[in-house]
Amino acid sequence: MAPQAGTTNIRDLTPDPAGYQVDDLIIDLAPRRVRRAGTVIPLKALSFDLLVALVRAAPSLLSFDQLSERVWPGLVVTPETIVQRVKLLRSDLGDDPRAPRYIEGVRGRGYRLVAEVRALTERQGTPESIVPPSLKETKEEESPNVHAGIAATEGVAVSSPSAAPSAAPRLAKSGPLGWIGGTLIMVALLAASWAIVYYRGASKPTERTSVVVSPVIHSLVVLPLENLSGDKEQEYFADGMTDALTTDLAQIGSLRVISRTSAMHFKGSKETLPEIGRDLQVDAVVEGTVTRGENRVRVTAQLVEASSDHHLWARTYERDLKNVLALQDEIAQDITEQIRVKLTPKERSLLIQVHAVDPQAYDAYLRGRYWFSLGTREGAWKALDYFQKAIAKDPKYALAYANLAASFLGLGNSGGLPFKETTPKAREAVVKALALDPSLAEAHTPLAYIKFCIDWDWSGAEAEYKQATALNPNNASAHHYYSEYLVVMGRLDEAMKESEHAQDLDPLSWSNTWWLGQVLYHARRFDDALRQNRRGLEMHPDNAEFYWAMADVYEQKKMFAEAFAARQHALSLNKDPNVTALAEAYKRSGYRGYLLKEAQVLKLANPPYAAHIYALLNDEARAMTALEWSYNERYPGILFLRTAPELDSIRSSPRFRDLVRRIGFPQPSSDKN
Repeated sequence: MAPQAGTTNIRDLTPDPAGYQVDDLIIDLAPRRVRRAGTVIPLKALSFDLLVALVRAAPSLLSFDQLSERVWPGLVVTPETIVQRVKLLRSDLGDDPRAPRYIEGVRGRGYRLVAEVRALTERQGTPESIVPPSLKETKEEESPNVHAGIAATEGVAVSSPSAAPSAAPRLAKSGPLGWIGGTLIMVALLAASWAIVYYRGASKPTERTSVVVSPVIHSLVVLPLENLSGDKEQEYFADGMTDALTTDLAQIGSLRVISRTSAMHFKGSKETLPEIGRDLQVDAVVEGTVTRGENRVRVTAQLVEASSDHHLWARTYERDLKNVLALQDEIAQDITEQIRVKLTPKERSLLIQVHAVDPQAYDAYLRGRYWFSLGTREGAWKALDYFQKAIAKDPKYALAYANLAASFLGLGNSGGLPFKETTPKAREAVVKALALDPSLAEAHTPLAYIKFCIDWDWSGAEAEYKQATALNPNNASAHHYYSEYLVVMGRLDEAMKESEHAQDLDPLSWSNTWWLGQVLYHARRFDDALRQNRRGLEMHPDNAEFYWAMADVYEQKKMFAEAFAARQHALSLNKDPNVTALAEAYKRSGYRGYLLKEAQVLKLANPPYAAHIYALLNDEARAMTALEWSYNERYPGILFLRTAPELDSIRSSPRFRDLVRRIGFPQPSSDKN
C-alpha cells in the first residue's frame, strides 16, 4: 500500500538515529547543529526544528497545518509565518527556491524535502540507508517529540504517559535472543519515559524539558528572543521579554549576566554562538523565540554552552497573557536550576515572587521600554507617554513608576526639559515606586541619582547606590552611576573598580566605555585614557563623545594640534554649523584663538564646559562666573570640579575654594588633588 502524504516519516524507519545526512548536510540531533564539510551552519532554534520536521517526513509533503502542528504545537500559526521561516532556512542553507536542492515548495499546499536522506546511527557514526516507505512493516501514529528513542537522543523529555511509542522499533535480529533483547529495550524505554514524566510533571503537556546535566555556569547572556508572531510590530514584545528575563537572572550575585544593551548588538546577527561567547566572555547563551497570539504567549527557551555550541537544556512554555510575568519568573527559575548556581535566601525570594499586572498596562510598559532603550530624545518622550499609560491602567505598577522617573531624568539630562521641571516629577514617581515595591533595584538607582545630583545628599546617595547594586548585582547602569559618584567624592580607585565592573557587564555600551576613559582622565592617567577612548572609537567610530574626550586629554598633554583636530571631528559628526568659523579662528590665532571663538559661540549654553575653556585660557574671573552659574542652577557637571584636570589653573583661587566649601563635599579618603 502506498504511503499517504504527511504520514510516513523517517522516525518510523530507523531506531534511535544520532542524526541525518541530507545531501551534503549533516544534522546532529543531540547538539542540535547542522554541518557542511565540517563547518557548522548557525541556525535559529526554530529553523532547526523546521528542518528536522521536513527531514523526518521526507519525501512526503507537509501541509501548512501539519508544519504548524509539528513545529509550533498548540499555536495557530499563519501560512505567511511558515513561508517566512522557510525563507530564512533556505537562506541559511544557501538553497535556491527556483532550483531547490533541499526544500521544495508546493504553492498553496506546503513543503517537502527533495534531497536524499540517510540516517546516522549512533553506534556506527556513519550514514545508514533508509528503508523505502513502501517496504515499511509497521507504522506509528505521528506525534512530534514523543518517540522515546528520539527523546533519548535529543535530550527531550516525554511530556505525558500517553506519549509513549505505539510500537517498538523493529529489531535488528530475529530469533529468541532478538526477541528477548527487544523486550528489554521496550521495558527500559517505557521505564525511562515513566520516570521522566513522574519527576518532570505530566500536568504540563505543552512544555518540554531536557534531561541533560549542564556544567556549572558562571556567566551568561540572554540573546534577543526571536519574534515569531508574523508581525514586526510585535518586536517590542519580544525585546521586552528578553529584557525581563535578563533582569530576573541579573539578581543572582554569583552569576555574571551581560546587560541587555550589549546583548541587543547581536539581534539578527550571523555570528555563531561560540563567536558571541568569545566576544562577551560568557560560559553560556540563552536564546529562544516568542510567539504572541491574541490572548496567549508561547516562549521557547534553550541554554547553550557557548564554547562548544552544545545544547544543555530546552523548554517550551505557553501561558495566558495575563500570566506573562509569572511565566518570565518561571523561565528564570528553570535556567537557574540548570546552571546549578547557588542562590541566597534573598535571591530565591526575589525570583519566586509574582507580581500581578494588568495585561494592557504591561503592554504599555513594554512599549515604553522599547522606546526608552533607543537612547534618543524622541524615544524618551514616547517612553514617557507609554509609562504614564501603564500607570493609568494599573496605578499599582511599581516598575512603570520607576521607569517613568528614569524617563524624566533622561529628558532633563538631554535638555528635553529643564531640570527644575523634571526633578520633582522624577522624585514623585520614584517614591511611589518604592512605596509599592521596596525591593525594586530599578527604583533605587534613579533615587540615588536624585539624591546625588540634585539634593547633594552624599550619604543618602551612596546608600541608595549600594542598595541598587545589592538587589541587582548585574545592574551595569547602577555600577556606572555609582562610579560617577565616587569620582565626585575623590575616591578614584573605587570609582575605577565600579567603572570596570560596569563595562564587564555591558562591554558593548558606548557610555560605559567612554566613562572608563573619563575616570582615567580624572585620575591623571592620560595615556591610559587615550587608549581607552581609541578603543571606544574602534567599536563606535561615529560617536563624537570619544573625540571630545580625546581632545581634553590632548590639552593636558599640550598637544594642541591634535586637540583641535579631535574637536573639529566631533563638531563635524554633530553637524555643528560653527565648524568652519572655528577652523578659521584656529588658522588665524592658533589654539588660543580657537578656544576664544568657541567660548563666544558657546555663550554659556553649557556652563561647566565654559568654565573648562576659560580655565584653559587662565581667565579666572570668567571661569568662576561659569562655575557660579552652574552652582546656582544645580547643574550636575559642577560636582566634578574637585577632580577635573582642566580646572587646575584656578584651583588655588579663594573664590574656587569658597565654592567647594559651599557645595559641602565630604573630605575624600584619598584626594589626589
